[in-house]
Amino acid sequence: MTSNVIQATFDGFMKGAGFSKRSGSWYRITDEVITVVELQKSQYGLQYYVNLALWLRPLGEVKTPKEQACHLRTRLSRLDGSEEGRLSSLLDLDVPTPERERAENLLAFLTTHLAPVLEAVVSLNSLRHEAGQKVVAASLVMGPARELLTA
Repeated sequence: MTSNVIQATFDGFMKGAGFSKRSGSWYRITDEVITVVELQKSQYGLQYYVNLALWLRPLGEVKTPKEQACHLRTRLSRLDGSEEGRLSSLLDLDVPTPERERAENLLAFLTTHLAPVLEAVVSLNSLRHEAGQKVVAASLVMGPARELLTA
């Protein structure tokens, strides 16, 4: 598969944010949380989605968990509802946009909207504070994780 402007911009952002790529997913491992971020392509067209998942290390040790196996899972679009339409069009290659403009706008969006989320999920403590709680509220949360986060 060849990289397109969305994939290239996303990969550049994630690398710059200090994540490492394995099997198509981007990982950041801290003492308490493994953050997994994926760019998922729709099976129905040229649309993409940014998936965010968290593995809470006190609940078990793994090296590179799959996004669907993580304790918390959400999409970037769920975290910023007011900007969902803008994100959708930036992540849709069927929406005609010059490549350079798409790359610049997508990078700006990720910097403004994804970067603070990545900071809010760096530890159990950060997940218990306001920004982290917004992520938790917008996520599917497995039972043991809910207990750990409210402890």
